[in-house]
Amino acid sequence: MGFKSKLGVGVMSGVLGLSLIGGGTYAAFNDVEEVSNTFAAGTLDLEVGEDSTFEFDISNLKPGDYVEKELILDNNGSLDINQIFTSVSADEWEDKDVLDLNSEVSAGAGDNELIDFLSQFQLTVSGGNGLSATATLDQAVNHTGNSPFDITTTDDGEIGLATGDSLSYDVKIKFVEDNTTFTDSRYHVQNKYQGEGATLNFDFEATQMPGEDRSNDEVGEE
Repeated sequence: MGFKSKLGVGVMSGVLGLSLIGGGTYAAFNDVEEVSNTFAAGTLDLEVGEDSTFEFDISNLKPGDYVEKELILDNNGSLDINQIFTSVSADEWEDKDVLDLNSEVSAGAGDNELIDFLSQFQLTVSGGNGLSATATLDQAVNHTGNSPFDITTTDDGEIGLATGDSLSYDVKIKFVEDNTTFTDSRYHVQNKYQGEGATLNFDFEATQMPGEDRSNDEVGEE
């Protein structure tokens, strides 16, 4: 092969190589744009307020006694709260027969269960966004489904508990006085609850507002 033929082959090979490297693009101008989208979940944070007096330990109660306390619920999260459900449970109870009613009245007269003991106490809750409810403690403990003491967003759109807001409730627990006596006896039936006690546990569950279309939110809007 002559010199000119070799030169032609070399030039063609170089052009072919540049074509492969450049991917067939010869444009000198270009522009690049990038769009970043951020997704961040909010926080649902229900807390019992520091000024609440709802946590208490009271002993030596007698029928007719009552306690009145204030319950404050704070929404410290970034999301509005739709509902707050309350569940009540009880434990640390023991059946006692201080007066030995089994011998004073009749066999089994002093026997009772936790639910019987709780039925002697009336729970009243009022305040918040117009809530007013009353139940005996056994009804509150045995309640199924949504608690009778729930806080719900109203039909006119008033939010149950908006972020940054608080709700205050007056809570009253009364040892109801009952003068019923055993048959053919001067002993009151409530004597069988002497010396007994229980621990009440109140659990508050907050739920979010329903999901909604956020397509038209402004940039940076929470």
